Amino acid sequence: MIVGALAAAIFLAVAGAGWFTVRELHEYSSKLVVDTLPGLVDSGLAGERMHDNRHTMHDMLFPHTAAERAQMIQLVKTNTTDPLWRDYSASIFEPVDLQNYQAMMLARSNYLQGCDQFLDLVSAGKIDEATVLFNGETSRRFQDYNAAAKNLFDYNMRQGIDRGKIILETATYAPWVIAGVCVLMFGFGLLLGLRLVLSGAKLTRRQPGP
Repeated sequence: MIVGALAAAIFLAVAGAGWFTVRELHEYSSKLVVDTLPGLVDSGLAGERMHDNRHTMHDMLFPHTAAERAQMIQLVKTNTTDPLWRDYSASIFEPVDLQNYQAMMLARSNYLQGCDQFLDLVSAGKIDEATVLFNGETSRRFQDYNAAAKNLFDYNMRQGIDRGKIILETATYAPWVIAGVCVLMFGFGLLLGLRLVLSGAKLTRRQPGP
């Protein structure tokens, strides 16, 4: 009966350690796949589009025909970051991430207002006024927007590194924890067995002869 109880205890201890390890690996792996990686990709691609559009807007200030400028304006409008930021919002699970996202969206809204004014001036052929706006107000707003977007990218980068470390550490120490539990339980069982053997030997010596 004691041996059976000991075997059950060893099984439960090993199973418990294994369950905890699997649960922790699943939790952080899920966060990495569902939250961190999509956020990293979306914010990175959005940042790339932001700079591409900014460069296209700068090119509009150089001599071009009205048709060429109209093509550039259309390129900026179709190369929007809307779907990327919309996808990013679907992968937000942490309050800090949400706060950073809201700050970015506010900076983006301010910047897009300036962009609309800029594109209207370019479309109307008012390049001198567009140049002043591009180098002044829209430049400052773009810096704010870019900093907020980079903050999101950096946040997801740090989260990815931290969660990756936890996954690697858990996968590294888990076998040792399980092995340690087995050794301790085996040692306990061995001591208990020796004690029972010694107790039996003492009882045998104390029994009177026939």
